[in-house]
Amino acid sequence: MDRRFSHWRWASIVLAIAAAAVGAEKAADRSAGEKTSPSVNLDGVWRGFVVEGKGELADRGSVKLELTIKGNRISAERLDGEQGFLGQGTYRIRTGKPMMMDGTETRNRGKGRSYLGICEIEADTIQWCVATPGNKRPKDFETKGQQFLLILKRQEQ
Repeated sequence: MDRRFSHWRWASIVLAIAAAAVGAEKAADRSAGEKTSPSVNLDGVWRGFVVEGKGELADRGSVKLELTIKGNRISAERLDGEQGFLGQGTYRIRTGKPMMMDGTETRNRGKGRSYLGICEIEADTIQWCVATPGNKRPKDFETKGQQFLLILKRQEQ
């Protein structure tokens, strides 16, 4: 398995986590001047791909995945024949330009690792760019170095 993908797997989980946990965050956990995003319901199943960040849609990319979001919890599964279950965790979203979406892995070897990211949510599509653990928050929506861009579309239920 590609080493970038092993770190990326949680990046995808963080996206969902960060997207799902909009809201209930303790004031003590907030940085000065940041506000928790207004309540957005991201519960559901989201499917999409890791993409390069060159105008792609959520219908193709190098890694196909599915995120399931409920409350502030998220789980991720790879759907392209590789590995399957990727992990699970929690997330939070904070307002700003761009919005910040951070996740924390809650299972497996990476338990407790944090993933810093940025996101854009438009209707039923999420663009989420996340850094691998120990790296700075991305500034651009593109896959490069130690960051990955995911584009996910909410599935009808």
